[in-house]
Amino acid sequence: MSRTKRAAAVAAAVVALGATSCGTSNTGAGTGTGATAAPMSASPRPTGTGPLTKDVVRTDLDTAAADAGLPANAPEFADVNADAPAGSARACGIAFKGFGTKATPADTARFDKVVDELRERDWQQPGDRKEYKGTDGAVYEAHVVLKQRGWTMGAEYRNAGEDGVITLMAFDDTCMKKNGTGTSPSG
Repeated sequence: MSRTKRAAAVAAAVVALGATSCGTSNTGAGTGTGATAAPMSASPRPTGTGPLTKDVVRTDLDTAAADAGLPANAPEFADVNADAPAGSARACGIAFKGFGTKATPADTARFDKVVDELRERDWQQPGDRKEYKGTDGAVYEAHVVLKQRGWTMGAEYRNAGEDGVITLMAFDDTCMKKNGTGTSPSG
């Protein structure tokens, strides 16, 4: 199926579901077995200028990671906020965590690729990338903040052992503001 047809199918599904942002917790999980749904391609940009829905952001994270060649989302991170009470800070966030393997390392090249994929999905990077290097010159951590239509995302690479890990955490800005200044999205 072409990228355009897939995008149209996802758009129809989002419209049909009537997805909302802060109070819902659509994690993108499969049938309750802990497996995440297979990404389809770049999520559609709903018309208008209002905030994106949680479903669209979830699709952005999953498809950007898949298109960058990252390992699948770890099931415990795909469902991290599934049990969050509506209106809580935890209900405001969506997570992706790809642990590298020897066959598919989560390295700086894949981190750069996933950030590029997110930019292709209209995520804007308002600041510079922050890097932390070891004495050998290798990048051990990299951080980027991205924003789009009412959401803020932190993208992070960590050289955890030889295989690395890449984490994407997106938060609904209005939902977070509603929960008060200094509220942590983790609880």
